[in-house]
Amino acid sequence: MTAERAEPGASVVPTQVKGTVLTVRRVDAYFAMTVIAPGVAARFRPGQFVAVAVGGPQTSMLLRRAFSIHEVRPDHGGTVEFVFAVTGPGTRWLSECRTRDTLDLAGPLGRPFPLPRDPVNALLVGGGYGSAPLFPLSDKLRGRGCSVDFLLGAASADRVFGALTARRSGRTAVITTEDGSLGARGL
Repeated sequence: MTAERAEPGASVVPTQVKGTVLTVRRVDAYFAMTVIAPGVAARFRPGQFVAVAVGGPQTSMLLRRAFSIHEVRPDHGGTVEFVFAVTGPGTRWLSECRTRDTLDLAGPLGRPFPLPRDPVNALLVGGGYGSAPLFPLSDKLRGRGCSVDFLLGAASADRVFGALTARRSGRTAVITTEDGSLGARGL
């Protein structure tokens, strides 16, 4: 079975590519990186992720870092966007990448989110940048006639990812922060 004709929920064969960095931008407390990776973009299903080699060719950082795919677009030859926080030397290195740098990435990896056969009411719950993969899922669900509501949270306002998009695309969007700086105070 080829990736193009795979049944919904069937595994898709990942690919390893040298992707070109298109953009790296700050999104509040996080970074969003867009990479030209048509082989990954063509096979992507909501809920999958990429594994990125960090540190460059001479690095001692041997392990890839896994990032949920936030957005895939056919423009610029097929782009994949993922969101991350700087938490150590690998993600720091990624945050310092610039346009036209090359990354070694493999994907799409992991099982896609299961999708309902019939229209349903869906509540999508996410915290911090962990909510990034919910947005392509929301698009797919709404395309199937589902109603989508969001519940997003984080420690503080700058750590809530996608609040504006959730408010625009969801039927409802409830936001919570531990410090009460955005939405309701709570966990």
